[in-house]
Amino acid sequence: MQFAVIKGRAREIPPIVIVAGTQLTASVSWVVFFVVTGEPFVAPWPAWLAVVASAVLALAMTALLARASAQGDISIVGPVFALSPIFTVLPDAVLTGTLPNALGWLGLALSVAGTASLTGGRIGARRLRTLFARRDALDALGAAVILGFLAAVDRWGALVIGPASFLVCSHGTAGVLAAGIIAATMPRTVAHVATPANAVTLLGYGLLSFVGTGMQTTALTMAPASYVNAIRRMSAVVAVLLGRALFAEPELGRRLAGAVLACAGAACLLLAR
Repeated sequence: MQFAVIKGRAREIPPIVIVAGTQLTASVSWVVFFVVTGEPFVAPWPAWLAVVASAVLALAMTALLARASAQGDISIVGPVFALSPIFTVLPDAVLTGTLPNALGWLGLALSVAGTASLTGGRIGARRLRTLFARRDALDALGAAVILGFLAAVDRWGALVIGPASFLVCSHGTAGVLAAGIIAATMPRTVAHVATPANAVTLLGYGLLSFVGTGMQTTALTMAPASYVNAIRRMSAVVAVLLGRALFAEPELGRRLAGAVLACAGAACLLLAR
């Protein structure tokens, strides 16, 4: 759904502005959560390094995804982004000592095969080069790599101080960093895109991020990051269907097959747990 929001309503908004709006909205939403629920806030000092790392990684990942979704096909972006569990395995093992079992490794292999099949024909190096010659696929791959590290960092931070306390700090830090970059490099651009319609778009996108990231980070305290990322990436099928339904993106059969295969890999990771 987030991919469709960007492509449908935010193509003219610079990615860094989308990052700032998303992160600040999510941070404010977590502040409201603390006020409404009365849950105690835990000071971030024990996990300050994770907060800073998460903010920087989230800024880069969100910017890449925003650019890929706005300028490319979300039916390509979604399945390529589904590769993120692969890049979660190593950092998750370093930070938490967790590795997939045999079925989990099979799931990762299926995810790779599903993504590679997006170009059609036999899977091989030439097909992969064709796929990643696309700007949207390359941006989505970069976001997937970053998410692999981000999920492992978020899991560690959430385990130390709790998901809500960690997220209000990491979202807020990312939002402030993005706002600082905007103020230093493109103040006139912000004035140009500061319309009521764009404000509503950024608010909606930020609330989707608040809900999605909150659920994912809570899940990260219950299972290894590679497993959680795999399940979340099952949204690749939805991205393909929305791309076809809303934007008439081509090659529905091939892209849907690739997304389904990637989701089969996610299911293997879930069963392996």
